[in-house]
Amino acid sequence: MSNIEQALDKYPRDFNRWDAYMQQLKGSCSSIGASRMKNECMSFRDSCGQGNVEGCMRSFQKVKREHAILRQKLESYFQLLRQAGPAGAATRPVM
Repeated sequence: MSNIEQALDKYPRDFNRWDAYMQQLKGSCSSIGASRMKNECMSFRDSCGQGNVEGCMRSFQKVKREHAILRQKLESYFQLLRQAGPAGAATRPVM
């Protein structure tokens, strides 16, 4: 995310660079099943293809929002895993 923000600031209207960064993020989202974030990445890339700076900026705000939501959900998930303890500590119920 920070690489994309830096590219947007440092390289205005460099749609190829922006698209390359967003393609990497989209692939990462796809690999973990973050479909809402992936869809926003695709919207950003569509705006890049059209040379639409305003569209890119709007899409990036949505990407950042989805990223925050995803991060919060993943933090909750990992917290639950830590509370559950190591997998080896689980016991099978006695029948």
